[in-house]
Amino acid sequence: MIGQPKMNERRRALLKLAGRGALLFPIIGFGACSKQEAASSAGAPATDPAAPATAAPEPAAAAAAPQLASTTPAPAPAGDLPHLDTADPAARALGYYPDSATVDTTKYPQHLAGQACRKCVQFKGGPKDAWGPCAVFAGKQVNANGWCTAFAAKV
Repeated sequence: MIGQPKMNERRRALLKLAGRGALLFPIIGFGACSKQEAASSAGAPATDPAAPATAAPEPAAAAAAPQLASTTPAPAPAGDLPHLDTADPAARALGYYPDSATVDTTKYPQHLAGQACRKCVQFKGGPKDAWGPCAVFAGKQVNANGWCTAFAAKV
């Protein structure tokens, strides 16, 4: 168990980083939307940011709201997500291999035989799926037999 402390430290660092991102995403995401963007996307003229806010919404914006909600695309099913490419910057940063048997153990000594994405808590595919979504690589599917440095065994 010589490599175990290093792996735990790396896992903690990754989880801290992911936790910070999860906390900042809503703050940054909601802060990026402004009244001007909402008005211009609804077809209403942009208002002056220095002008006082009105309590009642503009009729054009209120009429367009149902239309905007109906044109918002639903999230893609997992089968429609693209497969993660090893050339992807996130895949390269986390040492993703689509086949766990081919992992360079000199470069990644924390890799142990038998570790694979399907045995990781981040893998969101089914137990018999060849590919599935991964919490680490949002919007992509990883090979169930793959591996990366974010591997955390299911308990």
